[in-house]
Amino acid sequence: MGSLAKWIFGIVIMLLLTSTLTFAFNVKTAKNTWTGTIYIRADGSIDPSNAPIISYDNTTYILTTNITSSADGIIVERDDVVIDGAGYAVQGVGKYVGLDISGRSNVTIKNMKIRMFWCGILLSHSSNNSIIGNNITDNSNYGIWLKGSSSGNIVRNSIIENNADGIKLSGSLNNKIVGNNLIRNNWYGIEFYNSSNNCVIGNNLIRNGQNGIRLYVSSNNSIYHNNFINNTLQVGSPYSRNKWDNDYPSGGNYWSNYKGVDLSSGPYQNETGSDGIGDTPYIIDKNNVDRYPLMGPFNSFNISVGYSVDVISNSIIEDFRYFESNNTIVMHVSNMTADQTFGFCRLTIPHDAISPPYTVKVNDTTIGYQTVYENHTEEISIIYFTYEHSKLEITITPEFPSITIPLLIVIITTLLIASTKKRTKSKIS
Repeated sequence: MGSLAKWIFGIVIMLLLTSTLTFAFNVKTAKNTWTGTIYIRADGSIDPSNAPIISYDNTTYILTTNITSSADGIIVERDDVVIDGAGYAVQGVGKYVGLDISGRSNVTIKNMKIRMFWCGILLSHSSNNSIIGNNITDNSNYGIWLKGSSSGNIVRNSIIENNADGIKLSGSLNNKIVGNNLIRNNWYGIEFYNSSNNCVIGNNLIRNGQNGIRLYVSSNNSIYHNNFINNTLQVGSPYSRNKWDNDYPSGGNYWSNYKGVDLSSGPYQNETGSDGIGDTPYIIDKNNVDRYPLMGPFNSFNISVGYSVDVISNSIIEDFRYFESNNTIVMHVSNMTADQTFGFCRLTIPHDAISPPYTVKVNDTTIGYQTVYENHTEEISIIYFTYEHSKLEITITPEFPSITIPLLIVIITTLLIASTKKRTKSKIS
């Protein structure tokens, strides 16, 4: 075979290989995405029957691949079910609803990515539903919309970003928006319209284009332990009066534009010593005041004994661990800015996790701490301590390790037994 023939043969083989690989790739992509609308019918059946969602008990429904839809994504017509996205995505075309649970109750939606619809999740006239651990992004109007007297619903542990409204409540009562990792880069992070008696607790509201939260004709809501960071306007609150803190010593919210200082402590901020709460209120408007603004972002860490440890700090918390074997907390922290020389931590510790008093160490050096609050009925302690900044390891342990108490009991019991035997022997002799 001549050199020209070999060259042509090589080109043909390469083209064949390329087309084969392209075909294989396209087949794989097709298998990983299903197109259409999924219905979970009132009798528990799945329609259409070939939809990539499975259930073995007509209660828990699990996605098995990504789905796309040019109409609604998933429509739920049955109460008391769990829709588990298993990490898969439901994607639209900028219109319709990603997941519709209108009129439903006791539905849980979790572990799902919902994007590029008109509304990611719609809750209309719905009650006692849970939206947990989802990623809801790039929806043209609403990430989540609770409307029409929806009540008792909870939105938790989710990422909600790049929507017009991250979460909107209209005409809805007694719902909870709790512990959402990011509500970011929306026009309104959260918007309430004519909605009252709801709770907004422990959320990160960051860089939203208009408001971190907007409340219009919406009063008697409780809003605290949230981090309002670099929103164009942290709060808009026309015709509304709400509660912006959880009283002392629990405190209010962290505001990135708060200019106050922390030199004092106590309910009236007139006692000696810092406590992680600003000495002056954060004024939103004449009807809305955070009386106890936090001096650092709020974080809550779940621990293995079924409780959480709340941390307020002006340091970056890179790692937080609780060791049940020896009742010890270990934290790794670093400075937020290059020129930061001072750091503080304020920890709310359940006594079932670590009983007071405590030993606090920074890089193995024991430091002092201030007890801000201690209540043996509530079984919590709040402690505050400071440190010079760099990259640090902080440990909090019981002053008397848990092994000490059983050991003391054994020693005392042994001595009592020995003493009793000695007295008995003396009486006999």
